[in-house]
Amino acid sequence: MLNPFKRSFMLPGKLGACLITGTEKIRCGYGNGDCLLLDLRHRIFAVADASERFPQASRLLLEGLAATVCQNGPPKDENEFNSLLSQVWSNQQFIHKTTLSCVVLLENGDGPTAMVSNNGDSSVTILASDSGAVRYRTVADMNFAGRSTRPNPAVTHSLKGTPTAIVLATDGITDLGKIPLNGLSDPPHRIGDRIAGRLHRGTARREIDDIGAVALTPDIMNDATGDIIIMGGTLPSVETTFAQRNGWSTAADRWATTMAWKPYPELLAMAGIQIRQPGRC
Repeated sequence: MLNPFKRSFMLPGKLGACLITGTEKIRCGYGNGDCLLLDLRHRIFAVADASERFPQASRLLLEGLAATVCQNGPPKDENEFNSLLSQVWSNQQFIHKTTLSCVVLLENGDGPTAMVSNNGDSSVTILASDSGAVRYRTVADMNFAGRSTRPNPAVTHSLKGTPTAIVLATDGITDLGKIPLNGLSDPPHRIGDRIAGRLHRGTARREIDDIGAVALTPDIMNDATGDIIIMGGTLPSVETTFAQRNGWSTAADRWATTMAWKPYPELLAMAGIQIRQPGRC
């Protein structure tokens, strides 16, 4: 289910994703450098964060990642994942600096696993979804696509046993304090609502950076959808139009399936959202 007006996507109980433009970016007329990749077809999820100088750098990287996976198929092990990342990394120009946090979900004989690669100051956090306790969290570094020679190597984490939630987020989420999920009472698809609630708590909206976040559970592997969604990495012109909501009707502020939104590419483009057709991605 997608709501372009809210820049949010969800699969109830399995996945939630949202994109928010920072207050200074809106005030100064910048683009939104945060970008999300939801490759539900290949079970690959990523966030990237570029600077206001070249906000589209994050989208270029994630578009390249999605296109390479569509051409060659998803990675089946760490070696293939590292090779995929290196190929995409090498195509990023020096001026297109961006972070990259990426998770690939796999199912093997020992149960579900997550291959994780983190680069820069975005993050991947694995939580015990029954308690909200952190089981694993990446460490920020200065390894940025477009600047460093190679991505950080992938690591594999077993998701067998304790119910698990995975949160990928750009550094803007730290403006909210704790990760906005708290055990099974907060399923992943509610992450957008939780972030919005914290932003608007009190009488005045706080100053925040761009925020891009994806929360999911391994149950997403049982979903039949094959959509590939890219959201964010927008130029200032897109952000200006989106902030003013020019050309939008109240009917656009609704939850509907991605299939229902596909006939309206102009409306999706106004929100900085792209849905790639299975088989033509």
